[in-house]
Amino acid sequence: IVYTSLHGSGRDYVLKTLERAGFTQVSLVEQQAEFDGDFPTVAKPNPEDKAAFAIAEEIALANGADVIIGTDPDCDRIGIGVVKDGSVECLTGNQTGVLLIDFLARMDENAAGKKLITTIVTSDMGKAAAESYGVEVIKTFTGFKNIGAVMNELKPGQYFMGYEESYGYLPGEHARDKDGVSAALVICQMAAYWKAQGKTLVEAL
Repeated sequence: IVYTSLHGSGRDYVLKTLERAGFTQVSLVEQQAEFDGDFPTVAKPNPEDKAAFAIAEEIALANGADVIIGTDPDCDRIGIGVVKDGSVECLTGNQTGVLLIDFLARMDENAAGKKLITTIVTSDMGKAAAESYGVEVIKTFTGFKNIGAVMNELKPGQYFMGYEESYGYLPGEHARDKDGVSAALVICQMAAYWKAQGKTLVEAL
């Protein structure tokens, strides 16, 4: 795993979380590790912008990494780059959402009947994936505050996942906003799961 915090607040939290989960082969992009609101190494510190991963891509390709993850400055959003055949393919927010839905449903034998909360501008591919596991889909207006509001109406244990296409994911009930730290953990677990089956995340998608 190559991780870039894009000069933002995620650095220590993501690294510690991955370490506690048993991930030992994590390389931090040191050039982008310092907290710096001027973001000197990128035009935009946005994981939706593939150019923000340029330094991470060089490190990943040189070190034979499997996956790149990058969190935005306040660490609520996260992007993925997948290393395959000597190049890096960055996933969209919709693609990452579909992969997470599939992975979490595979890991949860009680997924059927739980609620996936997403937005009206998010791809229906996630809806199709969720419903294939018996997960119910609730669509709300754009913005994670609306996803959080729906969460507050659910009973404990009903929530499956919340996400939007703009790289925001919440794979747990511990917050009412998108969370790059917990998403980083689940993304890396997902990449490890598929690697054990001889697949990259692109192939799994």
